[in-house]
Amino acid sequence: MMRLPTALLVMLFTRAALASEEAHHHETGIPWGTLALSTINLLIFLWVLARYVMPSVRTWVSERQSRVVKELEEAATAKAEALRLKAEWEARLAGLDRTIEEMRTQARQDAERERDRIVATAHKTAETIRRDAERAAAYEVRRTQEQLRAELVRQALRAAEEQARVRWTAADQERFVAEFLTRVRQ
Repeated sequence: MMRLPTALLVMLFTRAALASEEAHHHETGIPWGTLALSTINLLIFLWVLARYVMPSVRTWVSERQSRVVKELEEAATAKAEALRLKAEWEARLAGLDRTIEEMRTQARQDAERERDRIVATAHKTAETIRRDAERAAAYEVRRTQEQLRAELVRQALRAAEEQARVRWTAADQERFVAEFLTRVRQ
């Protein structure tokens, strides 16, 4: 509401100043009336600026300053976080070689333990196989010896039967039966 009358007042004084300037344009010397009106015009202009424009400008400058300060603080926070992350990753990278070496050492130890376990199992299995082979061989030897004895006994009986048939006479049979009966009676 106040702006419209103020604007009209500014326009009137501006017109008056211009009209006064045109009227006195031909005079020589200092135009005190024009100077006074121009001063009043300047003061009104400064008052309008101070009253209506400057609060908006101050608000804008204040908001801009706050926004810039906030963005600078956020940037500083982000930079600090970035530096922290950089330091953390550099520490991790520095420890990476040590971690890799530890993992390699652990893997070698695990491989050696596994190798030792496999070798021990292989020795145990080989010993078991050797013992089983010895038992099987001993069993085969005994079985073969028994088969050979049985075969020798059969061959000896056949040879004895053949010898007995060839050499055994009727007198030998009678004498053998008589001895058998004597022994049975006793």
